[in-house]
Amino acid sequence: MAYMKKNVNFGFFLLLIATLISIAGLSVYYQTTFKDLYMDYKLKLDDLKNISSTLSTEKAKLEQTSQELDIKEEREKELSTQYTGLKTEKEKIEAEKASLQKQLTAKTSELQQKKAELFTAKKNLATAQTELSISKTDLAAAMTTISGLRSDTNNLNDEIDKLKADLAACQST
Repeated sequence: MAYMKKNVNFGFFLLLIATLISIAGLSVYYQTTFKDLYMDYKLKLDDLKNISSTLSTEKAKLEQTSQELDIKEEREKELSTQYTGLKTEKEKIEAEKASLQKQLTAKTSELQQKKAELFTAKKNLATAQTELSISKTDLAAAMTTISGLRSDTNNLNDEIDKLKADLAACQST
């Protein structure tokens, strides 16, 4: 009979050790996973900031080009009133205008490309936030499980203490 109690106690002890090891393993796993997600989030955020600054720079260049185009159009209007005698000069300005329009078209397409990149970055950020939310949910569930396991461990420790007291009472009789 004492041999069986000894085996049961040893079994409970092994179960307790296995539970503690699994809790520690899960804690390390979730901590590592959260750290990786956080680092990915930081990288995506830095990329988004870089894209945003590039977009601002390109927008300023586009506004400058637009202002230059407006200035050139005003010059063209003034020259059109002086059309006689300045036809050669007008043709030169029109060629310059076409060049600026090509630049404007190129900048516009570049701006559209940057907008697409920004959209992709926002989408990636949203995905990362969703994954972070899922990880937080998983972490909360794991914490609940850990709490339950701790409660079970405490109950088992109380039961072990009670069994030891019963054993001591049986041995003294």
